[in-house]
Amino acid sequence: MTTKPIRERLLAEMRQWQVIDCHEHLPEESERISNPVDALTLFSHYTHNDLINAGLSREDYDRTQDHSLPLAERWALVRPYWERVRFTGYSRPILLAVRRFYGCDDLNDDTYEAISERMQAANTPGLYHRVLREACNIRLCLTQIGRIPTADQELLVPLLPAHEFISARTPEAVAQQADEAGGRVASLDDYTDVVRQRLRRAKAQGVVGLKMAANPHTVPPQEEVSAAFGLMLQGREYDAGLLADGLLNELLELAADEELVVAVHCGLIWTNWQDFSQLHPRHMIPLLMAHRRTRFDLYHAGLPWMRETGAIGKSFPNVWLNLCWTHIMAPAMTVSALNEWLDMVPYTKILGFGGDYAKPVEKVYGHLQMALEGIATVLAGRVEDGWMTEDQALRVAHAWLWDNPVELYRLDV
Repeated sequence: MTTKPIRERLLAEMRQWQVIDCHEHLPEESERISNPVDALTLFSHYTHNDLINAGLSREDYDRTQDHSLPLAERWALVRPYWERVRFTGYSRPILLAVRRFYGCDDLNDDTYEAISERMQAANTPGLYHRVLREACNIRLCLTQIGRIPTADQELLVPLLPAHEFISARTPEAVAQQADEAGGRVASLDDYTDVVRQRLRRAKAQGVVGLKMAANPHTVPPQEEVSAAFGLMLQGREYDAGLLADGLLNELLELAADEELVVAVHCGLIWTNWQDFSQLHPRHMIPLLMAHRRTRFDLYHAGLPWMRETGAIGKSFPNVWLNLCWTHIMAPAMTVSALNEWLDMVPYTKILGFGGDYAKPVEKVYGHLQMALEGIATVLAGRVEDGWMTEDQALRVAHAWLWDNPVELYRLDV
């Protein structure tokens, strides 16, 4: 009787665990099941980028998602490009999903109609439970939909856009926010109190963090920010960039006071034709230094700057490193980065998985399988090289998939 390789043993154990999904864009289930779906729905959210890179026009892609057109016509549009991208990281979750949920080994001319029929038949209440809880064993999903979910709150834990709390740029907008918070604003300090009240209300409704992006930011002097805010209240000309950065810095301090995590989009952008160089993780360094009490969760490993992101995690105790989205963006790069991060940062500062999907919830399952495989590959190598025992490897994996996100976000599980 042969013994299973270490990687397979680690995988078998991990597949039994409950998992925290550290980043999604999943709305309430009712939004998904109230709309028609078919096999072409599986190309939405990320895989469409590869299809367009392979030559499919954006207009034709949009037609593939138009359910008023015949399914066969839409499949014919995408078929030649699907063959060109089927081996990318974005595509593999599709194949894993159709095998797990819809009984087909492939998505092709012979199966797209059957998959479509089975998807629509399964697009019923309980879909999230069947996919996320039963198939994925996900306990909670940290989701970002620009609002607090009104349903499925036992599963969906919200983060909100940071800019929504500091968006007032006219006297009228400031007054409206003040009225909603039951206060009055005559100064920057007054406005800070209004923002604090809004944050506390959001936290009481289950919000665990704020979301921003790693654009270049400054840390302007407090007196200059206060002066600019005063000019804005008077309807006079002011430095809009200085005020925006100043209010962001105010918010980051309030996030620390209210024990809210600040999640940061770093690196690649989710659509084609985007200058992702504007989201380099190094842009966060001035803010990390200025707000040492605030906990920052750097998303997407800063891909493609994964080494720089690791160096930031090594240098700043207020930073965590999040592998959401990366296992499908660049599976081999993610394995390499995770291996290097083990040498660089405490393993308690790494969050192992986030599906980062919206409509095609089935693909969360495929992404999770890829994440588990990548984690198992990294840790099995460490065991084989004698750097850790299997028990230690499982302890590290469990931290990445459960303990670390629970601790960072103070999740109630």
